[in-house]
Amino acid sequence: MNDSTQNNTTLPYWLSLMVVLAASYMGWKWYQVQQFEASRSAGGTEMVGPPLEEFELTERSGKTFRSADMKGGIWVTTFFFSTCPGPCARLNARIKYMHELEDLHDVTWVSITVDPKTDTLEVLREYADKFSADPERWLFCRGDLKYIKRVGKDIMKLPVTWQGHNETAVVIDRAGTVRGMYDVTSISQSKKLELLLRKCLAEETPEESQPESEGKTSEPVTTAQSVTT
Repeated sequence: MNDSTQNNTTLPYWLSLMVVLAASYMGWKWYQVQQFEASRSAGGTEMVGPPLEEFELTERSGKTFRSADMKGGIWVTTFFFSTCPGPCARLNARIKYMHELEDLHDVTWVSITVDPKTDTLEVLREYADKFSADPERWLFCRGDLKYIKRVGKDIMKLPVTWQGHNETAVVIDRAGTVRGMYDVTSISQSKKLELLLRKCLAEETPEESQPESEGKTSEPVTTAQSVTT
């Protein structure tokens, strides 16, 4: 058998082997992704927490955002920074998807930057425009970093650092209490988030007629946040 005949005989074998190896590799990667997602699907927490402590920030419009003004509505808080090319981009892409769902139209999304030095009001406006964020339903806020850390740690119970990655969304219900925390970049957890939001939207607004002593709200976290544009 000459070299030409031998090459023609072995070529299909090597091609078949390469196809099998490639398929095996893709199958293994698919399995890894499925296992990773399965490990994350068990995460996420639905709860009924205490009333949320009030806080204030500055929205991209320049107006003051007051958590107290959200009472009676359903809203979701997340932390991000505009120059983050990976996790924050995926986080906000997922929020954009939910922000555009018709049955979640009454949910307000509040995105808080953890890099206020870079994320000026102008930068936040440009960033929000990239996601076609409705200025009435998807707010982008900033404040002094020390203050934002307090909002994260003391109020949302989330570790917040300068340019820190945290893909957790905190759900606040009509009564102003935390109802759940989910990793929005996890498809399975974001689906749980959607279900909780629909559940919260179906609930009635708490009655305002309560004793004066019970109706008093806590003082907001100090608002000396030195906002610059």
